[in-house]
Amino acid sequence: MNDSAKIFSYIILLAICFPFMIKANEYKPINSMENISIIKDSQLDLSLRNRFKYMNENEVGPTYIHTAWAQTIGLDYRSGLWMDILGFDVSYVDVTRLAASDYFASRDLLWNNGSEFKSSNAKGYSKFNQRYIKMHLRYDENLSYDIKYGWQSPTELAVLKSTYESAKNSYLGYSGIIKYKEISFESLYFNRGIERMSPHEEKFLTRDRKVVDYIAAGGLNYKGKNLKGSYNYGYARDYIERHVLELSYSPYSDIKIGTQIYGNIPLDMYRDMPQSRQAANGNAWHYAADIRIQQEALGLKFGLGYTDASKSDGSLGYFDRHPVRNARWRLNPMSSAAYHYQRDGEVAVTGLIDYQYEKNLYSALQLNYGQFNYKNNTFKTGEINIINAWKFDDSKLKDFTIFTKLTKAWLYKTKGDRAQPEFDHSGRYERGNTIAADIIFDYKFNIF
Repeated sequence: MNDSAKIFSYIILLAICFPFMIKANEYKPINSMENISIIKDSQLDLSLRNRFKYMNENEVGPTYIHTAWAQTIGLDYRSGLWMDILGFDVSYVDVTRLAASDYFASRDLLWNNGSEFKSSNAKGYSKFNQRYIKMHLRYDENLSYDIKYGWQSPTELAVLKSTYESAKNSYLGYSGIIKYKEISFESLYFNRGIERMSPHEEKFLTRDRKVVDYIAAGGLNYKGKNLKGSYNYGYARDYIERHVLELSYSPYSDIKIGTQIYGNIPLDMYRDMPQSRQAANGNAWHYAADIRIQQEALGLKFGLGYTDASKSDGSLGYFDRHPVRNARWRLNPMSSAAYHYQRDGEVAVTGLIDYQYEKNLYSALQLNYGQFNYKNNTFKTGEINIINAWKFDDSKLKDFTIFTKLTKAWLYKTKGDRAQPEFDHSGRYERGNTIAADIIFDYKFNIF
C-alpha cells in the first residue's frame, strides 16, 4: 500500500471514529480503583479439552491408521474497557501429547515436528492463541464500532474462520465490525497466521509455497427476525478471490430454508502455479441449499449441493476449501466434509435427523451421498455419521460436555494428493472404505 493510500485510509478511519470520540468525551473521570472498569469487568476462563481422533482408511495405498490423542489446557482473559473504550484480551493454550500413530498429522491435534509422518514427530506445544488490543466505540444503542489489532482467533469473520481442534487458528492484523440495528459490516486485514496444530507463526503461502503478502476481506450482514443473510468478499493478494453468500429464511417458526454460494476466482499467482497444484483452472463454485424442519424435540434437515470446478488438463478438478496455507476459510454447507462432495460436477445429497431427549442429551444421524462422472465412470460415495452430545446437569459439572462422533464412509482410492482417483487395469475406479471416531471431553468454567 503506497503512502497516499495509507493517508486516505487514516482519513476514512478518523471520519468513522469521530462521532464516537465526541460521545466518549462525555465520560466522567475515574476516582477510585474499584471503579476502573478495565479491571473490575475483566474475566478469566479456564478450559480443559481431552480429544481423541481415529481413522482407519485405505483411500491412499495400503490401509493407514491415523490416530491422535491430546489434552488441552486453555486460559482466556478478557479485560474490561478503560473509559468504556479500550481493553485487551489474551488467550493461552498448552497441548500435551497422549498418543499418536504414524499418520497422526491428518487429525490436526498435535504438532508434526519433522518432515515425515512418524509417530516420533508428534509433539505437544504451547502458544498464545490471542493477544490483541480492542476498542469499542458506541454512539448510541443502535450504532457501535468494535476494532481489534493483534493476534486473534475469530470463530467466523468475513471469509475466514478459526476451528477448535486442540487449539484454534490465529491471525495477525486488524479486524473491525460496525453495527447499526440489524445491519453490520465486517472487515479484516491479516498478514500472518498460526495453524491450529502448530506453535509457530507463518506467512500465508500459495499451494506451491510462495508468499501471499496478506488477506483482506469485508462483508455485509443482516439479521432480522425471519431473514438472515451475508455477503463476504476476500482477497489474498495477487493469488485468489473468495466470494461467500449465505442466506436463511424462516417462513414459519418451525421451518428454516437456507442457501449458500462459495466462489474461488484465481489471480496471477494462482494461474502461474503448476497444473498439479491447481484445484481448478478457472473460476470454481460450490452451490448449496437446505431446509430444516423442527417439531418439538425432533429435527430434520435436508441439503443439496453442486460443484463446478473444471480442469483443462484432463485431471479431476475440485473446489479448494482452504486455498491459502496457514488460513482456514469460511465454508458452511451440509456438503462440507474433508476432501469429499465438492469434486467437479458432483451432486451431493445430505440428510440429518436429530433428537433432543432432554435439555442436556442430544443425538443425531447424518447421511451424505455424492455422485459425479469422470473418465467413463460414475463415482458414488457416501457416509453415515452417528453423533451424540451430553451436557451434565449437576451444578458442579454444569459446564462439562461429552461429544462423540462415529463415521463409516464408502469412498474411492486416490493418489497421494488425495485429489485424483486410482483406476484398475480395466479403467474402473477402485473403492475404498473408511471408519473414523472422534471423542471430546470439554470442561470450561469461569475463574473470575
